Amino acid sequence: MNKLLIILFLITIASCKKAKEETSVKKVVIINKEIVSTNDYVPEKEDYTSSTKPLTLETNQEGITNLPKNLSKFIPKGYTAINVTSGNLNLDGFSDTILVLKKNGEESNQNEDLRPVLILIGQSNKSFKLEKRNNVAVFCFACGGIGGDPFVGITVKNGYFSIEHGIHGGQHWDDITTFKYDKVKSNWFVYKEGYESYRFNDSQDANAEALVLDVKEQKTTKDFGVITFDDFDIYKRAEER
Repeated sequence: MNKLLIILFLITIASCKKAKEETSVKKVVIINKEIVSTNDYVPEKEDYTSSTKPLTLETNQEGITNLPKNLSKFIPKGYTAINVTSGNLNLDGFSDTILVLKKNGEESNQNEDLRPVLILIGQSNKSFKLEKRNNVAVFCFACGGIGGDPFVGITVKNGYFSIEHGIHGGQHWDDITTFKYDKVKSNWFVYKEGYESYRFNDSQDANAEALVLDVKEQKTTKDFGVITFDDFDIYKRAEER
């Protein structure tokens, strides 16, 4: 009987140890102040190849102030980062970073301040090189109108990155633009655009959904041609929709 109890005890200890090890390697990311497991979060799944490297994402429209020096040195005076996303942007094996910046005080400024997007390429010595800057790739704070700030965040994986916008109050729409890296041309090109908008349901049925799909668009290079990240303009794309 004593031997049986000892065996059961050892099996229990082994199971607990395995569960602890599995829990300890589980990574998390922060998206709009919500913790999400990277084991479950795979943005634009159909567009990306698998990767063992975890993503690093953080979006905080109020500003991110705890950036390391090798990133904060790229932020101009009078600006603050509102998004930091890391991953392999140019397929060279080093971790790269995208920063989205805001002008300090944009919340009270009626001039619709632009939000620069910086692509920083990781170097072998763990420093970064500013590769691209686009001032019109992300909507401004006031561009959501009464719906609030439309910028949602950025995702990165294996040469792809997506800029996500959306409003889910009053108005209801989502806009995602995905870019893909071209090794030969050493640049990122618009790969796909997705847009959905909803309207209030005019049905008199008490059980009807409050909102119904109004517009759903999925566009590729066959629709919009060749657009580099340098030339991409979210305001222009919205006007053409």
